[in-house]
Formats: sequence, C-alpha cells, structure tokens
Amino acid sequence: MGAMPWLLLAVSRFANAACECGYSLNQTTDSEYAVFTELLENDFLHMDTDNITDYGWRPQVYNVSVPADNQRIAFGKEFSMGNVVPNPFKDSKMWAGDADHGGDAGLELWVRGDHSNGFVNGSEIVSVRDDILLGSFRVGMKLSNSSGTCGAFFFYYNNSQEIDMEFLSHEFNSSGGAVNLVLQSPESVAHGNDAAGTPTYKVAPLPFQPDNMFHEYRFDWTADRVVFYFDGAFLWEMTEQIPSEGGGIFFNHWSNGDPKWSAGPPDADTVMTLSYMKGYFNSTDTERSQNDYKKRCPTFDPAKVCPIPAQTSPPDASQGTDGAKTYFFSKEDNMTPGQTTYHSGATLFGAPAIAILAPFMVTVLSWTLA
Repeated sequence: MGAMPWLLLAVSRFANAACECGYSLNQTTDSEYAVFTELLENDFLHMDTDNITDYGWRPQVYNVSVPADNQRIAFGKEFSMGNVVPNPFKDSKMWAGDADHGGDAGLELWVRGDHSNGFVNGSEIVSVRDDILLGSFRVGMKLSNSSGTCGAFFFYYNNSQEIDMEFLSHEFNSSGGAVNLVLQSPESVAHGNDAAGTPTYKVAPLPFQPDNMFHEYRFDWTADRVVFYFDGAFLWEMTEQIPSEGGGIFFNHWSNGDPKWSAGPPDADTVMTLSYMKGYFNSTDTERSQNDYKKRCPTFDPAKVCPIPAQTSPPDASQGTDGAKTYFFSKEDNMTPGQTTYHSGATLFGAPAIAILAPFMVTVLSWTLA
C-alpha cells in the first residue's frame, strides 16, 4: 500500500522530535512558517463515550425565538443535548466498518424533522477551551443530505470577531456544492449581522457534493490573514477584519426556515457527521504562556517544532481500507510533551501557549498559510 497523503512530508523530520516548542505550518527550515504551541485533537471515529465534555466539548442547550416583528423567519431555533450523538466504529482498531448505531461512524449532530412546536430542534457543541488565539483548525465532516439546514464550523469571540465556514444544504446539487466563508466584522454587525456585501464574505464553490463523503475543511488564522482550504487545497484568503481576541471553536447544525439562509426546515431527521477535529493554536492564558511553555521550551529551538501534516485527499472510507485514517500527534510516541491525552480515541491537549512569544513570532518568523 502506498504512503498515506499525510505521510508525504519528510517523515525523518519527526525522527527525534518531541514537539516541545510547538507545531508548525510548514517546516521551520522553509522561508515561511508559523508555530503554535497548543494542541486539541479528537478522533471521533473511535470516541466511545456519552460525555463528550470529558473530551473537550460542551453540548449546548438553549433556544432562540422568532422576533415578533420578523417577516421572514418561520421558526425558532432550539438546541438539545440529545441531538449530539457519538457513533464510533464497533471495532475500535479499524478505520472502516459498522458503527454502533448504524450509518456513518463519527460524532453526529442532528436536526430533527418535527417542528410542530414552532422550533426546529438542532445541535451545537463548543470547545471547552475558550482561550484560542490564532491557529490552524481542521475537521473531517460529511454534511446533511437533506435540503434546508445550515452546518457550521467556526471560531467565535463575539459577533464582530468570528471566522465562519457555513454550509447551506440547499446549495448542494449533483455536480457540486458551496461553502459560505465569513469573517464577521463591525460592518456586518451594523447590517444586522449580515456579512453579504462586505469584503469578508465569499460564497466559494466546491467541486464535489459535501453530503456524499467526508472531506477535510480547514482554516489557518494568523495575525494578518485567514486562509480557507478543503482537502489541503487552497480555497480563499481574507486579509481584512482579522479577529484579535481569544475565543472558542464551535460546530452547529440548525434550521429556522429563513429562505435567505438555511431555507427548509426539513420534514425528516437529518445528520451532519464529524470524523475528527484537529486544532493547533496559541492561547490567551498567561499561566500557560509564561510558565508551562517556558518550562518545556525555555529557548525556542526549531528542531523541537513538529510540522503539521497536511491532509491532501478526502478522509473517507471510500478512498480505501484506511481511507478514513488520518495523522494524530496524540497517537504517536513523544509527540505530545506536557499534554493531557486520552487513550480511547479522543485527545484533549492542554499545552501551554505562547502569548508572551507572539511578538517574537510576528517579527522574526514569516506567517504562512500553506
């Protein structure tokens, strides 16, 4: 069997690495690279638990009513814990096969078809870590195959500092799909949280059906830009309204019948499934940056930085026996110093961050997004 797409980088680069000084976009010998010291990895294909909070994620429970003066939105939104369903492979050693509850293995985020109470019941999870500032974030995801929902993967601090990849299932067809790329800004807030028409909004076409198989969606956020990717391929770049505050990572799946956005809602239950999430980032937590990180990496040493492998094909079982298998630092020896790891497939890392080193990186390193 040939090398996995994520093994095409120089494996020898990892030979004696312990990643004490972080994880990098590109190798530190390249002319441009960026280093992040925090790591959050989850292998949802093998996460066998009913309590995902232990693995770094909080299911959300709340509702949003339709405003009394609204003439467009037909339904309220409701988010329930029961719509977040772990569904791992039955065989924990395999990367293909039957899942516990049938269907695709992974973490399921459901939208329910019964909205007779005036609310569409959906799902949302938020990272326990709310100190995320800059980084590279990737998810293996298969979208809903029912028209009329919005599936979203995003960073959020507030309504004017947000990085969105939003998928509207009514935009999918037999020849392809689309993703709405958004950096929310004061301008979009002034327009009722509508970014359309601002420089930081882009509807990007996708050359595949997002509901047909798992693909990797990714955004790299550095001090001067945000770049979006699918399966390692460049999608779009934005250089204005870059978030500058720390926050959390969100996933949600919802509908409210808005004909200008989610459309729908669907009349039957429909699911969006996550196979993994990987985040490599810096932190706003000064304890992590000023104490923990300096203990592990007292002097920055490029030889102690591990390059982050790029996923260059769909992480889907249709690609072969191990087609869904992707690289996790947490599954390797000596790659997660100072981290807290779980051994049942999911990993929550609490590595120290580099808030005090950020000025060094901005001035000495060239931030990259490749």
